[in-house]
Amino acid sequence: METRVVIVGAGGIGCELATRLMAKHQVILVENRDPCAVESGVLVDPAKELPKKAGERGILGYRADGTSRLVLQSLFDRELHCALVVVAGDDEINLESGRLGRELGFDPVIAVQHDREHLEAYRQANITALDRTRLLADVVERSLRQHGAVVPSGIGLGLGELVEIRLVRTSPVLGRPLKRLAPFRWRVAAVFRGEELIVPTGETTLAVDDRVLLVGDPRILRTVAEYLRLGTPQFPQPFGPNVVTCEFSGSDEKLMAEAAALACASGAYNLRRGAPDAEDTELVDEIEPLTAPLCKGDVARGTFSLLPLDHQEFWSRIKKQRPGVVMVRAIRRSLAARALGLRGDDAELCDRLPVPVVFARGSTPYKRILLPVSGSDLDIPSAEMAIDITRQLGGSLTAVNVDLPRYISGLSEEAIHQEVVPIRKLCELYEVPLTYRHHEGNPVRHILAECQHHDLVVMTRRMMRRDTFFDPDVALRIARRAPCSVIVLTHRPEE
Repeated sequence: METRVVIVGAGGIGCELATRLMAKHQVILVENRDPCAVESGVLVDPAKELPKKAGERGILGYRADGTSRLVLQSLFDRELHCALVVVAGDDEINLESGRLGRELGFDPVIAVQHDREHLEAYRQANITALDRTRLLADVVERSLRQHGAVVPSGIGLGLGELVEIRLVRTSPVLGRPLKRLAPFRWRVAAVFRGEELIVPTGETTLAVDDRVLLVGDPRILRTVAEYLRLGTPQFPQPFGPNVVTCEFSGSDEKLMAEAAALACASGAYNLRRGAPDAEDTELVDEIEPLTAPLCKGDVARGTFSLLPLDHQEFWSRIKKQRPGVVMVRAIRRSLAARALGLRGDDAELCDRLPVPVVFARGSTPYKRILLPVSGSDLDIPSAEMAIDITRQLGGSLTAVNVDLPRYISGLSEEAIHQEVVPIRKLCELYEVPLTYRHHEGNPVRHILAECQHHDLVVMTRRMMRRDTFFDPDVALRIARRAPCSVIVLTHRPEE
């Protein structure tokens, strides 16, 4: 059925609404003030002209009294679906017009409420009242919480699944294809550049002053938005707000001390300690963004009962802690598993948890950070996480590349060092100094040697990776044998 929308009040709101609806609906603007008719540029003087017939779309200005029963009755057509929107600047006018519209059969009847003392009157008249003051306050509050980003309200879960940000010159994503961002639980839905709408693809690049519409998990979206807008280090977000330990063999004070050091030095909200003999304590809500910077170094602490790794509820219990990073002791495979190339518990942990896993060795504070690079597509997510951790913790970053001996690979000097070029560019973008080292020979052996001089190694591996003699899972082999802590990010096919 064709829809006719009658709008009483041709001020700024009425004219803007009519312009938005005119392409799909028949819109009638009702206004009896001559100055408004002239200023709007939309109203015409129909005099005795009748409303448009069914099937005709666009705007018709109607100079008449919107509180008159005769006027509203003449605009109501039983052959059409007629809706009434009252946006006059006075609650008495809106209430009277809304009451008449409801009696005549308009549905829905929506009105802008200016004074809260009239709320009960709107309810009794069965009029949908939109509190102008509350709506504006909600928009301003949401924007303030997002440091100036625009957050729509009343959609989805009502938690801000959509956020619009404007990129500034310090944004780390300028000039980079979106496919290089490797997002976790969020996506770029649209880009507005000047008057142009860009529906993004993986090849789309972003520029200063672009307005970017983000969609994703409301629990992490505000952090992602701030990171993309300004490049503020956010680790362990956007993976999650909390540092979570898994102490499988009982209370491990050294592991807890390392986790506490990371939580207090990073942007974590909670430190959640999991042990078989621990009690479940309440998870503290996330800190409001406006106060979060003041709370760095003082995170809420709690415990939860840790189930065995092979328990069917282990994974759901861990995910309830909302981890941004999970910390465990290094897990070694059995001799039989190594001989047959079977997956170990560490591989299962990395594959099943969509967050980085730290295999802790007690090498805090993380001041000297090592980033192995190989020239694969996994280098970028590793580098982004390593750079974020370096900036967050105030450390130094070293990239190490291990190639086959030149007489075997046949690579030129330029080709050998080409693998680190993207990493250098990322570091320049974030203004993070980078030290580069190159070796030839066995990757695992040389990386382990470099670990002697570092506090944290950052590596990415592929999901469901087998680990055999001829095709090793390098990240987990380093995690099992390194003298320092290793953080492993697992790349999933859908990412």
